[in-house]
Amino acid sequence: MTAEKNKKNKQFLNIKNFIPYAPEPDDTLFADAAYLKSEDGQDWYGCQQLFSADTLKITYDDNDVITCITRDVSGLWPAGQSVAELPDTDENRRADISGCWQFKDGKVVQRVYSPEELRRQAESKKEKLLEEAEAVITPLARAVKLGIATDEEQKRLEVWEEYSVLVNRVDTSKPDWPERPASSRYCGNAGHLIAVKVASSETPVKSSDLRTLI
Repeated sequence: MTAEKNKKNKQFLNIKNFIPYAPEPDDTLFADAAYLKSEDGQDWYGCQQLFSADTLKITYDDNDVITCITRDVSGLWPAGQSVAELPDTDENRRADISGCWQFKDGKVVQRVYSPEELRRQAESKKEKLLEEAEAVITPLARAVKLGIATDEEQKRLEVWEEYSVLVNRVDTSKPDWPERPASSRYCGNAGHLIAVKVASSETPVKSSDLRTLI
């Protein structure tokens, strides 16, 4: 099949499961080169000419998750992956390699996570939130231990410790996250103190959140 014939017949290739292999010595151009072969026996270098020049090429893994998107098939190295081509359309270009897109039934679709994948994501978020809370709690607790904490610091410590406990209790199979406390970060600026409201990681800091203390 030539690339031109492939284009006219709109037969978009989907070559699956490339793995490393060692070709026969007489079949190699470069002795030290690495080689890949698909599950149906196609050599990666040999089958690249079958792809049309004007299509998108993607690699995807065993979970159908898209791992690379390009028009230049020669730029791919699909070890442990499959390679498919798609029409170069706006709909297909909306995909990215964030792990949130899959190639299913010949189409690019948003990824639907399994319950176990969602649980692992929640576990990762839980660990991150606990680390963030601990970073706030540690200096406040040290100030209390040394007897130099202000009333505000003591109150903040109580709030953040309670938040940390609530996060630790979250059931990651059905997470219900507690609200993250607000805190203040201070820095000098031309003789003034600037109080910056530190919002949650999911909320951008707005200019209205800045105020100058004289």
